[in-house]
Amino acid sequence: MSPSTGHSHGGEVYALARRMRIPVDTLLDFSSNANIFAYPLTEALIRQVPYPFAHYPDSEAADLVEALAVHEAVEPGRILPGNGAAELIWLTLQSLAPRKILFIGPIFSEYLSACRAYEIGYEIITPPAENDFTCTHDNLEALWETDADLVVLCTPNNPAAVTYGNIRSMLHMLRAPRVLIDNSYREFLFGSEAYAENHPLAYQEMIRPGVSLFTLHSFTKFFCCPGIRLGYLIGDRTQIARIKSLRPSWTVSPFAQRMGRLFLEHIEDYRESLPALFQATAFMGRELRRLPCMNPERVIEGPGFLCCGLAPRFHAASLARALLSRRLIVRDCDSIPGMPKGYIRVQARPEKDAAMLLSALEMLCVE
Repeated sequence: MSPSTGHSHGGEVYALARRMRIPVDTLLDFSSNANIFAYPLTEALIRQVPYPFAHYPDSEAADLVEALAVHEAVEPGRILPGNGAAELIWLTLQSLAPRKILFIGPIFSEYLSACRAYEIGYEIITPPAENDFTCTHDNLEALWETDADLVVLCTPNNPAAVTYGNIRSMLHMLRAPRVLIDNSYREFLFGSEAYAENHPLAYQEMIRPGVSLFTLHSFTKFFCCPGIRLGYLIGDRTQIARIKSLRPSWTVSPFAQRMGRLFLEHIEDYRESLPALFQATAFMGRELRRLPCMNPERVIEGPGFLCCGLAPRFHAASLARALLSRRLIVRDCDSIPGMPKGYIRVQARPEKDAAMLLSALEMLCVE
């Protein structure tokens, strides 16, 4: 658990508001990693859809699967929707039952929670921060030499904010029989060369013959809908069918299925939010680098958030607590598996919101 929030994830606004005995809407949440610039469109679309409560959900989520198959250019039988990416992480590890997992860190804590529950061994290799968390030659050799039977990596990475430019070399070095690539932040790459390179069909051409590939995807981040709980997994038909057989019935609500289709129908509109998001990210990056509490060489601009390394005398937990006392929430990264100490994650938000955080940080820098 994070000492600053008491929780292992960001975005725990309800628990924090209860603990502080204040209304939720008085907290300004920079700990989320969703695209806040998509919020108005998501809110407008949600208001158009009455909640479908009269029938059980379609357990196959057939209409959503068809829409995802078109979006990803893969066969419907290779797609499994889930109640958020977290459910699919647990189902996938339960089904694959690996003896040992190699994680390229940092990595989402839900993976390690599942490992502990299922008694799966694991190790974490984190590329050096001074190399912007990109795999070095030594890291690539470790991928080649690992005895793990599943390798898991996240690109673009959360919270390290790196999109692996050497993903082809990384995947080519994998001799493990299975690889899971967490693509929860891929849509933020749209418009760049990296977007086409980070796709299941592109990965399939990079990996060695015989390696089984899975990719994990989330609606939460790009479409700014954390409360709707929707994600999907892509893999080969046989493995997807096996994973699906472990899932309880009706985990994907009819509302989530309908909204997932609606989000995809409006994906071009969502993509129009990216320039404003990137502009806000760049602005916050510039302003954060000038603060004495930051290490300017370790402020990395990522997909919808910034990964911020602190100056030596500052500590992530104490800084997060101080900001929380001002009703500002940031993500203390010390509790994220594989992340070096002394980093916070900050959501990119409009200038008005950013100014509040920057002002508070400036005051804390001199206290």
